[in-house]
Amino acid sequence: MSIEPVTEPRRRWWRLALLLLVVLPFLPDLAISAVGGLAKISGCVVDQKEACLVAGVNVSDAVSGLVTASVLIGSAFAWLALAAVWLVMCYLVIVRGWTGRIARLALALLVTVVFALLPYLAPGFAIAPFVNANCQPNEGGVGACLIFGGNVNSAHHTVILPWLIFAGVPIAAGTALACAIVMAVVRARRVRAIKRSAQSR
Repeated sequence: MSIEPVTEPRRRWWRLALLLLVVLPFLPDLAISAVGGLAKISGCVVDQKEACLVAGVNVSDAVSGLVTASVLIGSAFAWLALAAVWLVMCYLVIVRGWTGRIARLALALLVTVVFALLPYLAPGFAIAPFVNANCQPNEGGVGACLIFGGNVNSAHHTVILPWLIFAGVPIAAGTALACAIVMAVVRARRVRAIKRSAQSR
């Protein structure tokens, strides 16, 4: 894929693509908040003993599955270096969707910070409103975590996940540096080619 921007109508699609790339990894976290909010609207209480059912769906089971998905995504971003792949896609989309150098740098810095930190912090933020006397997530995984009448043991992993920031930050920083070097080299070669073409005329 060329790193040069495209025409204005197509830039809108690339900008939408960037939004999707930024939001997609955090869909489980957003869904946790949405499901919990829906349960509360339906009259359920976070620390209730009986199961909370919304439209026949067990809310605690849904929350447990979403937390597990969120933790797996965060782990993959660090241990499988998915953060590097994701950032490269974001950088390419930024170059295709924006022409201004300041806008590109600002957006690149923003997504770098987002994917250096949020994949490992977002699950904890999402589950925090549902922590109660019967659910105290901890690194040892000690004790049950009862949310809306069901055991959400996966919540314990959200306490461990932030430690992956020590892997996530170097991955994000290294990816940003590598992409900056590649783009600078490509741009320098293009400028030299243009100068040679102009001199030969």
